[in-house]
Amino acid sequence: MAVVESVPITKFARARRRIVDHFCAEHAITPLNTILYTPPADLKPVFDKLIAQRVVRREGQSYYWLDLRVLDAVIVHHRRKRAPVLIAVAVALALAVMVTFYVG
Repeated sequence: MAVVESVPITKFARARRRIVDHFCAEHAITPLNTILYTPPADLKPVFDKLIAQRVVRREGQSYYWLDLRVLDAVIVHHRRKRAPVLIAVAVALALAVMVTFYVG
C-alpha cells in the first residue's frame, strides 16, 4: 500500500520532496535502475539524512536509487510520532472552547 505524502510545509520536507521527485522522474527506484547523482549544496544535508535512513541507497561510486518501501515506512513513522501530539492539542482546544462558552 503506497502512502501519499501531504503537502510539504517544512524546509526539510520540501528538500526531501525535490530529491524524491528527481529519483522518481528518472525511474531510479530499483537497484537495476540507478542514476549518477550529486546533490546540490542546499540539498546535501537532506540527501545525507536520506542515505542514513536508507531511503536512498548507494550502488557503486555516486550511483543511487530510491527505495520507495523505506520512504513509505519513514513517512508512516513520522505520522505516528505526531499523532499523540495532535490529539492532545485538539483536546486542549476543545476544553478551552468549552470553558470559554460555559454559562453556569
